[in-house]
Amino acid sequence: MKKIIIKTLKYLLILVALLLIVVLFLYLYPISKPLSQKADNNNYTISNISIVDVANDSVIKNQTIVIKNNRIIKISLNDSISKDIDTKIIDGTNKYALAGLWDMHSHLAFQIAPQAVMPLHIANGVTNIRDMQGVVNINQDRLIWRMQINSGELLGPRLIGFADEMVGGNYDEQNVIDVVSRSAKDKHTFIKIYDQIMADRFFALALEAKKQGVDFAGHYPGTINPIDAAKAGQKSFEHAHLFIKHSNSLADKNRDFYKEYYTNDEVDISSRPSSIEMLAGFDYEKFYELVQVMVKNETYFCPTHITRKYEALTNNENFLNDENLKYIPHLVTLIWKDDVSGMKDYAKKEGHQQYLEDFYLKGLELTGLAHEKGVKILAGTDSYDPYSFPGISLHSELEELVKAGLSPAEALACATINPSEYFQVSQDYGTIEEGKIADILILNKNPLLDIKNTTSMESLFFNGNLYNEKDIDSMKQYVEDNSSGVNGLSISVKMFMRLMRDNRH
Repeated sequence: MKKIIIKTLKYLLILVALLLIVVLFLYLYPISKPLSQKADNNNYTISNISIVDVANDSVIKNQTIVIKNNRIIKISLNDSISKDIDTKIIDGTNKYALAGLWDMHSHLAFQIAPQAVMPLHIANGVTNIRDMQGVVNINQDRLIWRMQINSGELLGPRLIGFADEMVGGNYDEQNVIDVVSRSAKDKHTFIKIYDQIMADRFFALALEAKKQGVDFAGHYPGTINPIDAAKAGQKSFEHAHLFIKHSNSLADKNRDFYKEYYTNDEVDISSRPSSIEMLAGFDYEKFYELVQVMVKNETYFCPTHITRKYEALTNNENFLNDENLKYIPHLVTLIWKDDVSGMKDYAKKEGHQQYLEDFYLKGLELTGLAHEKGVKILAGTDSYDPYSFPGISLHSELEELVKAGLSPAEALACATINPSEYFQVSQDYGTIEEGKIADILILNKNPLLDIKNTTSMESLFFNGNLYNEKDIDSMKQYVEDNSSGVNGLSISVKMFMRLMRDNRH
């Protein structure tokens, strides 16, 4: 018996040693260098193209767009084309020019974003993002990435604004005055709010943020009436549950439960109001009261409807077998599978599958109604949450906004005009006009006729360079290669190690 035990332990030690060797090999295995932007230094003239005028829901036909040093210097009828030797002529016949897209709720998530995330954004016409941080602290990485992207060294969407600080939940032990002061050092950053922040800390932060000119945005605090949060200056609310969780007769009881839950480990979880009952008791009067306050205080709303769609379709195998999974690293895929398993268990309970479907559809309805009343909507994806693919899912979110009742032009404004206004950079972005940055998608089909036509991108102007169909396919292949095989395993090990080292929880 003793010999058997010793032999078994010997084999276990060998197995552990081999496993450690494999992990070390994968950790040290070199992954691909990040992609650089083109640097051809050409000026361009796009001739005979139709400009998608999102603001006026129209197409301006037979236009010439002259681009010099990454700026649109002239737009005119197709009557004269520059013959300068340094100018490349692009034939835009039967094509459509659309301003570069924004993802206003994105997660670069890990240090390997240049290899696994950023190229997908550019390959899908997303030229600017608002990054909402995540569980891994990549603040220093993002500062470097921002400079490299702006200089042309790194291929990726511009980081016009990102959350460098977070409060609420596991991040709620910080001094909120210090949090505001740190964020104030960089005008491109803001503070992300999580549900769990308590009222005293939230309003102290809001007051100090106003003094120092710092934006704060994110989830609406679970213990606070969102009307009060909007009045206090929260710049945007994220996710479609905002209106549903607030606009019902059980909302105050729900807030009282969380006040106790966040401060007392022995709270009876069964005392929490039922989500199904809260949805069934939806109150339109309370909804419109909140909408009116959001309009008055210019509080934006980023519903991320595709995250609710995922929950509603957790048992739909066709949805779960998305072909775009090939772009997702192994570690993230495992996290998604675990989430799917949990959602499947939740949906098995009586009435829960129907609730998830009703919740998703109700969210769409309320976004449409809020939009009608003047709430400014932002297109965002919560990318790297389950079945939210960087760059790709922005087009899916536009489809969701049209389902919500917005016209294609209004949905496009949520990904072009509204984000540029949110960040107060409309002088440079949001529309195709003289003097603006030449972020331009060249589409084969008119997106005002069918929002799905945003995916008909043939080429893209970004940071003064033209990326053709071959370039775009190459970006996608680069991410796929990095997310599969030994490369994918190596990236996953590196992500896991960074998660263990710099976990913000």
